[in-house]
Amino acid sequence: MRLTDQPTQHHGSRAGGERLVSEYEGDERRDHPRVPIDGQLQGEIEASVVAPLMDLSLSGALLEVPSALPANRRYALKLPMSETESLELHAEVVRSYVHGFDSVTVGKPAVKYRAALKFVDLTDGQQQSLKQLVERGSSDPIQVELSS
Repeated sequence: MRLTDQPTQHHGSRAGGERLVSEYEGDERRDHPRVPIDGQLQGEIEASVVAPLMDLSLSGALLEVPSALPANRRYALKLPMSETESLELHAEVVRSYVHGFDSVTVGKPAVKYRAALKFVDLTDGQQQSLKQLVERGSSDPIQVELSS
């Protein structure tokens, strides 16, 4: 493929058996051509990550995360209560920082980040469940799910 000086017109459709041609010379692989937006359309990407829980209190948690998280951003945090149950809480990022460096491992980032979260808008039931989890403690590593 090579970029042309002038964009060419979009032709035909795949369904009709004709080739689609974009601003690049060559076969168009998309079913529908893309159109330029010029930054006028914005959106959000929702994602979730499983992260090690470093510590936990009645007011917040410290996680090791794959990248820095923006301060004041709210997330949903799922804490495992048992093999089949989890506690979902809303949390806000207080701070996020580089914690250290890891040897480069395939599929894992070399930089280690940590994020300090504070719990927000807890119901009485969530506070009770969180209290039980904190009092129980754990000597085993706990993985939590953090989602936007």
